[in-house]
Amino acid sequence: MNRPMFKVIGMTTSKNGVKRYKVIDLNGAKKTGYITANANYTAPLYYATKQNQVTVINPSGLNAYAKVSLTGKKIHYKQGQVLKVKAIVGHNLTTRFLLSNGSYISANKKLVIAGKYTTPNKVLTKTAVNRYGTANLTQKNRHIAKAITLKVTGYAYSNANTFRKSDTLRYKVAGGYITANKSFVRVLN
Repeated sequence: MNRPMFKVIGMTTSKNGVKRYKVIDLNGAKKTGYITANANYTAPLYYATKQNQVTVINPSGLNAYAKVSLTGKKIHYKQGQVLKVKAIVGHNLTTRFLLSNGSYISANKKLVIAGKYTTPNKVLTKTAVNRYGTANLTQKNRHIAKAITLKVTGYAYSNANTFRKSDTLRYKVAGGYITANKSFVRVLN
């Protein structure tokens, strides 16, 4: 979900014959530049084929709408909810999923992922851990003792806007985030 996004505005070939996309950075900078067109490193932002079900991965959840233009909000789905897809529908340059309940959601890969993925409901601390205000584990706000069960309300990854650093999974709990490292917490379902 933290992958960088670019809008392709052209295509060219390097001096040695390798295809490149000319892009606008959609990650905040709005700069133009070139990236590889190699399919091992780039993929379309939107699903192009129907999926049987999708799981909401956006930490803020996802809204479903009455119209394909994503207007007429019907319901809000939380992160981790699995949705049944009836069809895929094109809209302008993007795609939408038509759900089995007749509502539409975006087919953006930063919002949903194909298939069913479960999020832990609870974790048990194996050792003492700290809770932080951010997914980057900054702003420490509580020390949690060993052998404490915590309810998991979602997840996020560190370094959401820093693409030069790797992402690390964090669990969202009441009051902030904790590590998802299996050396420190055990998943209870």
